[in-house]
Amino acid sequence: MYKPIIFLSLLFTLGCASTEGDSHTDQQMTNGNGLPHTAAINHLSQQMVNELVRQNDSLRPDQPLLVSTPVLLSDMTSTNALGLQYQQGLIAALHDHQFNLIDINVSDALKVTPTGEFILTRDWQQLAADLAVEHVVVSTMSLSTQGVALNSRIVNVTNNRVVSAAQSFVNASAMPNYIGLSEKVVSEHGLLYRNAQGGQRSVTIVGDK
Repeated sequence: MYKPIIFLSLLFTLGCASTEGDSHTDQQMTNGNGLPHTAAINHLSQQMVNELVRQNDSLRPDQPLLVSTPVLLSDMTSTNALGLQYQQGLIAALHDHQFNLIDINVSDALKVTPTGEFILTRDWQQLAADLAVEHVVVSTMSLSTQGVALNSRIVNVTNNRVVSAAQSFVNASAMPNYIGLSEKVVSEHGLLYRNAQGGQRSVTIVGDK
């Protein structure tokens, strides 16, 4: 039997968390300012999905599958511009493998405005309260001094069983328009840190402050 996934409380929590963050960062991530061409992230997504398909031990292509937003391993509640692009790449790559994908961001009504017709939304009040989905793709990102470690897995939410898993590490040099080495002076948690040279702290992500 399907186990309904209740999104309202989670989406509300994430929505509140985002208002507590830097509004300029949120705006950059929303409108895509500064984000580079997506060829590199699409290639990474395809490689990860190929591995997920190879490792898969039970999910059938006809079973509904949802791709959640990748989160930082350090807190499990926040993402960044790289994570948002990676999520879109996973969706495209999984569809290429003919999986039965569910898009959570489709609202319950089409909105016609002077600037266009819109149906995608991140407003939790306009999304379905529950979906009959048993399998979800979850991903984590961990920033190091040299790049970003990515881990993706397909989880059966009825029993939390991992049915497939894949991992990769992206060097900053491989995606210079997505990932940058840290500066000599960096700000973390309201404090300034001065290093002998750049690259001694965790990498930075385009779209983050």
